[in-house]
Amino acid sequence: MAFFDELLKEFPVKKKLVYLNNASVSPLPVRVFNAMKKFYLERIVSGDLAWEEWIEKVEETRKLAAKLIDSKPEEIAFIKNTTEGINIVANGLNWKRGDKVITSDLEFTSNFYPWIKLRSKGVRVTVVSHKPNGEISLDEIERRIDNYTKIVALSHVQYGNGFRVNLRRLREITQGKCYLFLDAIQSLGAVKVYSDLCDFLSAGSYKWLLAPFGTGILYVNKEVELNPSYIGWASVEDPFSLSPELKLAKSARKFEIGNQDYSAIYGLNEALKFILTLDPVKIERRILDLTDILVTEAEESGLTLQTPKERYKRAGIVNIKVKNPEKIVEWLKKKGVIISARMNGLRISPHFYNDENELYKLITLLRKIILT
Repeated sequence: MAFFDELLKEFPVKKKLVYLNNASVSPLPVRVFNAMKKFYLERIVSGDLAWEEWIEKVEETRKLAAKLIDSKPEEIAFIKNTTEGINIVANGLNWKRGDKVITSDLEFTSNFYPWIKLRSKGVRVTVVSHKPNGEISLDEIERRIDNYTKIVALSHVQYGNGFRVNLRRLREITQGKCYLFLDAIQSLGAVKVYSDLCDFLSAGSYKWLLAPFGTGILYVNKEVELNPSYIGWASVEDPFSLSPELKLAKSARKFEIGNQDYSAIYGLNEALKFILTLDPVKIERRILDLTDILVTEAEESGLTLQTPKERYKRAGIVNIKVKNPEKIVEWLKKKGVIISARMNGLRISPHFYNDENELYKLITLLRKIILT
């Protein structure tokens, strides 16, 4: 009980809403808001006299991000959003005409359009269709990999139906054959992610990471050659040398071209501390326990799931197929219950701060509107 009392202080949204829409945008914890406010107060009273503190905060946050995914700080760059990270990777590889990208038909457009654009360079894009049960067949991915395949680009967790790819198996079938890129915005902060299971990873911070808009995490394996498409003063080895010779940073910092949104960095810093203190493995277990309830209750109510039943095949998203999902979402909103409509269904996405009673309230309302 003490734990949930504490959560109520951190998430005042719980006082007025049953908020189950973290796959869209999470509410900010109070501590994250206070961290962002601290930056603005520093700027109000000190101007750029606090500059060194801001830079120190960036590097501290880089270390926290690296710790979250078990990587090294020099493999972390900060980005504005997931899409920027995807574009950095898509445009930073050395492409040859005839090279191939493999992706799926379940991807959000952020992880689709940047690869499609490469067709202008003679790059082929192979789109693997999902199976009737909503899963992406890794056997089919493996079958499509050939000597021309440069990269496999998939979401770790699919935004629509919540299918979580078996990352270890995916790494096995790509290792030594092609690069592996992960869109991790629907997994980072919800499940434990290990950087050694991919070559590149991009994730904005405003969903499961409980952090602000305007910042995110790009992981680039230090053993992989990736060239920055844009460079600026922050991209070089010594940002203040004003040297006429271009010496790019030897770390992922070379993908950062200028000032960060330092308020967002302050927020991300506090959010990462929060998540790391609670333990990402325990957070994953908590979220899966909550989604277990949704899966079980949906099945017992005769509702149609679009999300795999198996615990290891999902993360924080459960999708229930219904008629007129948009109307149901609007009806639930009037009842103070917030979810989304995706893939002709209801996308429900609880985080660790949600509790069982909130889920049962949702299920009761769904039975009322769908089954009566």
